[in-house]
Amino acid sequence: MNGESASAAPVLQPFLAQWLPVILWGAVIFTLSTSAFSAANTSRIIDPILSWLYPGISAVALGVAHAMVRKCAHFTEYAILYWLLARGPLAGRWYIAFLVCVVYACLDETHQMFVPGRTASPFDVALDSTGALFSGFLRAAVDELL
Repeated sequence: MNGESASAAPVLQPFLAQWLPVILWGAVIFTLSTSAFSAANTSRIIDPILSWLYPGISAVALGVAHAMVRKCAHFTEYAILYWLLARGPLAGRWYIAFLVCVVYACLDETHQMFVPGRTASPFDVALDSTGALFSGFLRAAVDELL
């Protein structure tokens, strides 16, 4: 049995090293989908920062800017997820990495259907997928440079 344990450990370490960042980032995305990060709650943080950056901003412009920050977060979350997948466990399998991002975006929006203060949106899935796709383009550009 000691021989089995010793041989299993070297195989498990690279697996964890590649998947742990992806799993942790997935947990971050899941956490950001909770009611703690609803628009009503994030407005308490984002709106004062925007008001400080843009003194005299109108209420309408503040609402639009707040929504834009939140949508940029969607895009960025999935750009990072794709990058972690394409540079880690799914290196060389870029289409599968993209598909994983799209599936996770669908699951994330489905999760939000059951979270008070959150709503599911197919537009958010499209935005998440666009972030992953953009990250794929960046990966391809970086690979061309290297």
